[in-house]
Amino acid sequence: MTRTLRWLLDAEEAVAHATGDTVRILANSDTTALRDLVAQNPVANAYVQSILDTGRRAGPIGGFARGIFLGIFDTHHQDRLVAACWAGANIVPVTTSEESGAYFGQALLALEEHFGSIFGPQPAVEGIWEVLRSGRQAARDLRKNQPFMTITHPSQIPSNPHVRLATEADYDAVLPASVAMFTEELGYSPLADGSNGYRLRVRQLISKGHTMIESSDHAVIFKADFGIVTDQAIQIQGVWIAPEARGQGRAAPAMAAVVNRALELAPVVCLYVNDYNTAAIRTYQRVGFDTVDRFATVLF
Repeated sequence: MTRTLRWLLDAEEAVAHATGDTVRILANSDTTALRDLVAQNPVANAYVQSILDTGRRAGPIGGFARGIFLGIFDTHHQDRLVAACWAGANIVPVTTSEESGAYFGQALLALEEHFGSIFGPQPAVEGIWEVLRSGRQAARDLRKNQPFMTITHPSQIPSNPHVRLATEADYDAVLPASVAMFTEELGYSPLADGSNGYRLRVRQLISKGHTMIESSDHAVIFKADFGIVTDQAIQIQGVWIAPEARGQGRAAPAMAAVVNRALELAPVVCLYVNDYNTAAIRTYQRVGFDTVDRFATVLF
């Protein structure tokens, strides 16, 4: 028996025992059911949809390091998936149910793995965390109320004509802006571990045409990424303005340019923001975003 198969059998047994057979690790045969569930809310579920868009099926393709899908099925219709959860470096529920979240929390606790974050619809994240908080990891930050905002039409405010797609030639200017954004948002540098993973991520976003910037004198003034891209939605991430350019009314026209470009690629543009970032919320509202849901994030 291979090490991967042994891990999977042990993990399946642990999940079933911890949840009274309510949660199970999904198999490839559950792929259609998983896709149907994600499609019920393709905007909120854009992160998981982006995983499926790579050709990934529902079943494991290795140990936990390569991620698994957990699922809860209708007790009366065993082929109907009612809730799911991606579990890998990040935990991402595909449900708005706090009760389902709690079951996923029990399953995750039984797996005894380490995670980088939990994020998604607020009730489900709260359900997961209420259980998982008794596990081996302490939360570094809890962001319990994050407005999830969408826009489906070009912004009505004039866009900044100087905001453009970044090119490979911009990489050396984009990287420090991206690092500054990440460090401000999460409290540590993404380069601190010495790996090249973050640098590669920045390069990939640029090469795909998913980073927009305004630059001056070989420095980035404004940056935003199309962090998640599917046929149904684009999620904007990594929004950043250079400190010396803040408070000058740049944000809304720059975001308008980002939104207008994103809407050429998908019918809905979305993002989520910390509730205490009132300046950003006002900017997004001015651009034309509406709050349609609430997300939450737990950072480890």
